[in-house]
Amino acid sequence: MTVDTVRLGTLVADGRVSYGIVQPGSARETGVPVVRAGDIRGGRIDVLNPLRVTPEASARHSRTVLRGGELLFSVVGTVGETAIVPYELAGWNVARAVAVLRPDGVSTRWLEYALQSPNVKRQIDSYLNTTVQPTLNLADLTRLILPHTPVPEQQAIAEVLGALDDKIAANSALAATADLYASTVLLGSLGTGRVRLDSIAHITMGSSPKGDTLNELGQGVPFYQGVRDFGFRSPSRRVFTTAPARSANAGDILVSVRAPVGDVNVADEPVCIGRGIAAVRSTRGTQATLLHQLKAERDAWAPFEAEGTVFGSINRDQLHGIQLNVVAPKRVEFVEQELAGIESSIAATLAENRTLAATRDALLPQLMSGKLRVRDIDRAASGVEA
Repeated sequence: MTVDTVRLGTLVADGRVSYGIVQPGSARETGVPVVRAGDIRGGRIDVLNPLRVTPEASARHSRTVLRGGELLFSVVGTVGETAIVPYELAGWNVARAVAVLRPDGVSTRWLEYALQSPNVKRQIDSYLNTTVQPTLNLADLTRLILPHTPVPEQQAIAEVLGALDDKIAANSALAATADLYASTVLLGSLGTGRVRLDSIAHITMGSSPKGDTLNELGQGVPFYQGVRDFGFRSPSRRVFTTAPARSANAGDILVSVRAPVGDVNVADEPVCIGRGIAAVRSTRGTQATLLHQLKAERDAWAPFEAEGTVFGSINRDQLHGIQLNVVAPKRVEFVEQELAGIESSIAATLAENRTLAATRDALLPQLMSGKLRVRDIDRAASGVEA
């Protein structure tokens, strides 16, 4: 199928996209809530405690007062993050770093996927102003050239890709619920007393490899310097090294020793750890329990968090001496079996998410370019079912 192209500006109401409020302010109790660029992550708007502005300030930016159904696009910092506004956020406004797009005559969810296609992302990168921080101005946003197909095909594409994203979201919610249950199991099984981390675990402090061994081409082993690549449970590959200095094994708990101190992930493969990470492994065969003990100890990490302009950190001796609540002796075996089972379930769920995301990312450019039609996918699926 031949796919036409069109400028983004022709696909939105009045041919315009709009910036939000220049300075959202800091009042959190009253006023109109404001969505900021940092609130848009992974296709969702995640605002627990929003900044607010006075109704008068919001009214001066009436074009960006949300009605629900708009597409938000971050234009400063993490440029290119998108989310469709849920209707429960009607009446909210947005910050200056967020552009509001009101699609006209096209599927909103299709437009969101079109903006994520590799060709469009390359255009965005070419327009970025990186003098201070990555910024995309509105004129360049409206100039983006997008693929354009008839609305029925747009809707079909959005359905296919959306089904994958919906399943990913459902799996993520399931993993979060399992994680919460695991925390409940641990907290309900704690005994009295505390124990030093180094008395129940082997600890390896990270050490960064030489800079000329680093690459983003997949050569060598994954390298993690800090929490930048941390995920819900395991980090995402981005940087690699061909000459690891310090390593962690699959299953090791990765603990951040620089701000934010105490954040944890689990290595799902052998990795290289830099100075911002320590690897921890139980010496008692209770690795799942240790993971949740570390996750539960926010108060233990608090003294090492940053104050003022100083970055928080914890050194080797301080980490070794971290005190953890102990599990009641009669509950140790039960807790480890229960938590190990939960962790196995979480790992399987997140592995499925990686497969779903890879499938979505492979289909996206093919569907947008017209090299693959939704009906071709349906036919292939029918053949498998038969």
